[in-house]
Amino acid sequence: MLDTMFSVFKKKPIIEFYCISNHYGIIPEPKPASKYIADWYKRISPTIPTERDAFGGETMTAKKCLPMLDAMSLGYVIPLSADVGIMTNNDCSIIEVTNPPGLEVISFHTLKQLGGKTAPGAPADAVKFINHWIVKTAPGWSTLFLPLINDIQNKQFTCLSALVDTDKYPKEINFPAIWHATDFDEILPAGTPLVVAIPIKRSSIKKDPIIRKMTDKEFNDVVNIQKKQDQRRHVYTQELREPRK
Repeated sequence: MLDTMFSVFKKKPIIEFYCISNHYGIIPEPKPASKYIADWYKRISPTIPTERDAFGGETMTAKKCLPMLDAMSLGYVIPLSADVGIMTNNDCSIIEVTNPPGLEVISFHTLKQLGGKTAPGAPADAVKFINHWIVKTAPGWSTLFLPLINDIQNKQFTCLSALVDTDKYPKEINFPAIWHATDFDEILPAGTPLVVAIPIKRSSIKKDPIIRKMTDKEFNDVVNIQKKQDQRRHVYTQELREPRK
């Protein structure tokens, strides 16, 4: 009996997404962030053939930086639920939205809600993306909602970040955003990535960090890692980084 109970507990998901039955199978589903790696990152070459590093090999680019790739692959992307028409003027003081007939996907927050004339994006009101997915996390877990990590070439809009206790709030969470694109007159397509949702265990978040000087052992650890890096090109990637499942 105990084995069965622990087996069920182990299979309980940390995070899940669900929607009403009328939307299921119709609106785009959340997907792992690894499906949305920034285009600029995917385009670059892994090395610079015309340059050599300290080992005599071709100089590596950001494409070889696994910490950067790991960050962009973390979490789950929540996409826009339906096509929506957007028109703006030359300073975004006017933003006109045409929601599709079957579903509201964009409304607005007033400029005053973000500080009035000093608000980010002023003079434009903040766009509010209507999210039709409920995010549910295991007890003790919250969800951090962020703009897609390192997706710096998306200048149309930026969703504002938030941390929600999604283990206690089983309700849709909408995403306020600052709209950037001036003189815009296009249809924003369903599936456009809005935010990345990253589950966070609340007990691991401490209010105050520990600030101290390093110990002799910690100093030696730094020195030893540097010595290894002076002899091998891929110390972090091949020897120190935990393999991702």
